[in-house]
Amino acid sequence: MKTVVKSLIIIFILTLELFSSVKLNSANSFVKGEPFTFELEVTGSSIKFPKIEKIDSYVVQNLGTSRSLQIINGNYSEKISQKFQILPQKDFEIPSFTFEIDGVEIQSPSKKITQRTVNKTISNNFDLQLKASKKEAYVGEDILLKLVFKYRKNLQITNLGFEPPHFENFWYKKVDNKNRRYEENGYIVQELEYLLFPQKEGKLKVNPLAIIVQLVNQNSNYGNFSFLSVPVEKRVYSNSLDFDIKPLPKSVNLIGDFDINATIDKSEIKEGESVSLKLDIKGVGNFDDLEDFKLDIQNATIYDNKPQIKTAYSKKGFEGSYEKIFSIVPSTSITIPSFKLKYFDKTQSKIIEKTTKEFRIKVNSLNKQETSSKLEKSNEPKEIEKVIEKTITLKDKLLYFSLGSLVTILIFGLYIYARIYKQKTKEDKPLIKKLKSCKTKEEMLKLLLPYLKYDSQLDELIFECEKTKDFKGTQKAIISLVKQLDIKG
Repeated sequence: MKTVVKSLIIIFILTLELFSSVKLNSANSFVKGEPFTFELEVTGSSIKFPKIEKIDSYVVQNLGTSRSLQIINGNYSEKISQKFQILPQKDFEIPSFTFEIDGVEIQSPSKKITQRTVNKTISNNFDLQLKASKKEAYVGEDILLKLVFKYRKNLQITNLGFEPPHFENFWYKKVDNKNRRYEENGYIVQELEYLLFPQKEGKLKVNPLAIIVQLVNQNSNYGNFSFLSVPVEKRVYSNSLDFDIKPLPKSVNLIGDFDINATIDKSEIKEGESVSLKLDIKGVGNFDDLEDFKLDIQNATIYDNKPQIKTAYSKKGFEGSYEKIFSIVPSTSITIPSFKLKYFDKTQSKIIEKTTKEFRIKVNSLNKQETSSKLEKSNEPKEIEKVIEKTITLKDKLLYFSLGSLVTILIFGLYIYARIYKQKTKEDKPLIKKLKSCKTKEEMLKLLLPYLKYDSQLDELIFECEKTKDFKGTQKAIISLVKQLDIKG
């Protein structure tokens, strides 16, 4: 009897192993800066997946689940596949996970994943080239980076995919250059331009960028009928670029050529009136590193607006303008101090300091004699106004009452509408609510991973969030940027 029981147990275990399995599908290596995807495929009658949130300190994003039903020798089993994605920066290992399949715990296989370097793609059909306006620059100085992609005109390309790049140690922005597509020697050429701003000194590198090309499989059994052929996907890599970045002098963070000017609308006012001061900065340089200007004057109340900064790339370089308006209400005569602007001039290899002029504002107080005469006039007896009596009829009373009621209802309705509209405008969008409720950077990264590559500044903050110790500061910066980008969530 015991032998029969043992045999049945062995048969049961073998049956579970036959119809229960866990497979790990993934590549053996990854390219830094590109998302790495892996899949866990589980087969069984009853399946419970583990919670996978982190691998080697990298946040894991679940890309979705697929299910299918299969029948083997009259036995039903389910196959569940889940895809995951991470953004690794160095070699890592996908660990073994514990799955509960048909009441039995089964371990998935582990796998070591290594980082690989990529070389420029050499092909007669494609070419992707990176070109820089300069290889030596200062911290904060603009570098024009041109991405040139060429492919043969006769290729049957169904789709071109270019993932927005992440330039490590560079702040960057895309240059709006329309109509940069043309033909040359039997090739279609497309160009993209970026402005790079080095954020630290030393030897910096821009790693190869990639374009994903989908084209018709020429070896397809369907011959030249492209609509029946299955597209094949190919990654085309560019060259890499090395830069030598020099530091700015310690006392400045601006480089270029700037002019600063301040103007006022009046120099003499009455007590209680305001003076408008306008601050203008124009020139060529790293305007995005320009710090906001403030005013602090005793015996004066100061109101200022958010500065208007406009930038554009031209033949001169990264041109820009800064404009800010101050409204100053002094209680006595005051002096508005000058503004100072320091920057490094590369052509002269020295620090330049420019200042605006000071402004003396005279405040005239109210005349005491005028004040006393006004008081005397106010104390004089007023002429007795003639009162004209008028008999008000019942019809008039009803009319006045109706009009008064109508006006009251209208005012009340407008008040309620204003309250509701104000409440709606104050409500945060779903994504912003979720970001505000995040207690850890892991929770925040989970929410933000789907928006990777949505905006270059957001990408920078996502990478900073993963490394920073100042979570609260980064959280505020991310929430502020998401509000500006108006991401619906």
